[in-house]
Amino acid sequence: MIVLFRVDDRLIHGQVVLGWGAALKPDRIILADDAVASSEWERDLYAAAAPPEIKVSILSLTEAAAQLKAGIFDGEKVILLVKHPANVLALMDLGLPVGEVNVGGVHYREGREKLLENVFLDPGERGIMRELVKRGVTLDGRALPSSAPVTLNSRVV
Repeated sequence: MIVLFRVDDRLIHGQVVLGWGAALKPDRIILADDAVASSEWERDLYAAAAPPEIKVSILSLTEAAAQLKAGIFDGEKVILLVKHPANVLALMDLGLPVGEVNVGGVHYREGREKLLENVFLDPGERGIMRELVKRGVTLDGRALPSSAPVTLNSRVV
């Protein structure tokens, strides 16, 4: 069902649609974010960024966890997108099982330290990543499917 669970602060954009979308051929993108789900103009903006052959669901974290656990999307290949590492932890706390997360884009901001070209973390985000590792999640640091795999687990502990 979930063919890619990705943390990317840009959410639906070219790397997701063209890079991962072309490789994985998803039926649906689920954007799980409380702020975006509560903003009509942001929902419209992100939904318009996906090609017409890919369905888009923009849900709060609670709605996303509930619908995924209920099997609503079981017949589909899904890319699940969240903006922040904290949202992965929140979805896990809501009962969503998570084995691997692609950390594709957490971009530079004041106070963040570089892990990879596309991944910068502040101390709080690093702590969240450590917690994900403790819970058995594999953190994949690739920007695109064609990029060399980089496991971030040992880099965040």
